[in-house]
Amino acid sequence: MKIPYNRLCVGGDVLFAARGGKIHTFNLQDGSHISTWHHPDVELVANAIKELEEAGKQDAPAADLVIVPTPDSDEPPAKRQRLTDDEAASAAEGTAPVPPSDVQESGAQPDAGGTKGQGEKKNKKNKKTKQGGEKKTTVSRVPDRPVITHLVGTSDGKHLVVITGHDKTIWVFDHDGKGNISQFSKRTMPKRPSAVALGPDSQIICADKFGDVYALPLLGTTFSKPPSAAPLAPAKSRSKPEANAFTVHSQRNLRALAAQERKLELAGRSKGAPPAAKTEEPQFEITLLLGHVSMLTALALGESEGRRYIVTGDRDEHIRVSRYIPQAHVIEGFCLGHKEFVGDVVIPPGRPEVLVSGGGDEDLFAWDWKSGRLLSRTSVLSLAQELSAETSKVSVSALSSFLYPTEAGKAIYILAIAEGINAIFSWQLADDNSFKNPSIIQLPGMPLHLTPAHAENTPPRIIGAIDPGEEGQAKSLHVFSLVDSNGRLSVDQDVTVHDSAVEADELDVSAADVRRLLYNTESLRKYSGETGEGAEGAEGEEGQEAEEDPGAVDES
Repeated sequence: MKIPYNRLCVGGDVLFAARGGKIHTFNLQDGSHISTWHHPDVELVANAIKELEEAGKQDAPAADLVIVPTPDSDEPPAKRQRLTDDEAASAAEGTAPVPPSDVQESGAQPDAGGTKGQGEKKNKKNKKTKQGGEKKTTVSRVPDRPVITHLVGTSDGKHLVVITGHDKTIWVFDHDGKGNISQFSKRTMPKRPSAVALGPDSQIICADKFGDVYALPLLGTTFSKPPSAAPLAPAKSRSKPEANAFTVHSQRNLRALAAQERKLELAGRSKGAPPAAKTEEPQFEITLLLGHVSMLTALALGESEGRRYIVTGDRDEHIRVSRYIPQAHVIEGFCLGHKEFVGDVVIPPGRPEVLVSGGGDEDLFAWDWKSGRLLSRTSVLSLAQELSAETSKVSVSALSSFLYPTEAGKAIYILAIAEGINAIFSWQLADDNSFKNPSIIQLPGMPLHLTPAHAENTPPRIIGAIDPGEEGQAKSLHVFSLVDSNGRLSVDQDVTVHDSAVEADELDVSAADVRRLLYNTESLRKYSGETGEGAEGAEGEEGQEAEEDPGAVDES
């Protein structure tokens, strides 16, 4: 099967649609394909598949491709994997260079003048022989398949902000207004971004899975040489941790706090020792705004009485309201009521004082986000059970909102999709901020993302990125024209956007790869043994970073 579209954004009459590591642009008027941008790693994976095919290994899964970059490669660290006998022999002969760190990981030491390291001797004892010869085993780098995780455009349509999760990179593209994009900047973040929003002052507000929120200038670029006038990294030297035992409650973060205190104590004792090698810092303008003690999952920007705010949701059921730059350290309040993770939040157009949130709970919530007061709630689970009575839980992965023109004025609609459920759920947000007229729009596949498309004097359209599944009967990109029937939404017309040449150029992937790459909302749910703030999620890499890195602790 082909990897489906998973992120969408509309700018005027242009649709930006991401699938895997590519961005395709389409004309919304006639559905024609305009242009394609692809991540450099897309070509890397494609070349690796070609090499395997030429070597007669057509059955090797794409997820297990072995790629060894050159020593001067600027690719980020990737997973390690054992090679076959032939590949190990090639690496040993020098035809496939293996980084020293990779060799050490397997227990073998690099050959330095014929001297054998202790790790190699120990590894020799455990190696099995085959046909009287010693079996050589080593490891190599295996790149993650590139996936675009976020895609947002500026209000004027002149720029596009893209996040690729596997390499923790924020890309900014110039848009000519006709569907052609060109790269303006590329910035690799300290931790993997998990949510993004664009501020009215040309700032990229980015939340990450480590619990921090950063600000970057939209049109900022990487410095060739760091300026001496101001530090580039948000970190600052401290004599004591910012957090303490009263602000940290989970066992994981208590351990991180203890490790941070030990590190600072040792640093104080060894002032006379030679300075340790500095860790590489981001060489671009970046400002740390605020931090949670849990993985951030949702982000929105609000405004009230002329003052701007940052609204953040996390895996630990919290929605926090903080002031905007330059007072982002000031916490204005919390919206507390979720019992499960917060999956997404949205501030509806025309109702700036209201925040709608959803996630692992059975309900959607409507808040007066400034005061933290719960206004109303409605059941998502009951709608899901109308489709399948066996459904016992829902995981809201995305929320959207738009205005529908009616004779009585513009009605506000809230749309929600839940992971693994073939439907769009919709409600009308009434004047008293309650959810009215629930409806279900059934889909031919699993929805991955939604975005509204507005046009003058016409009913709104919703564009959906859908996973058609292994059968591949449905198309991945749909444009739904909506109609309002007594306050309930239904589909008047469903048009698929499809280009055969684009489809043919995509690499085949397994259904397991699609689930691993694109279905990550339900994994935020905590199960037995995971309690309290900051409990590790199924995201092994980030959870492990949070436990080992003392910087995981911050004031909430």
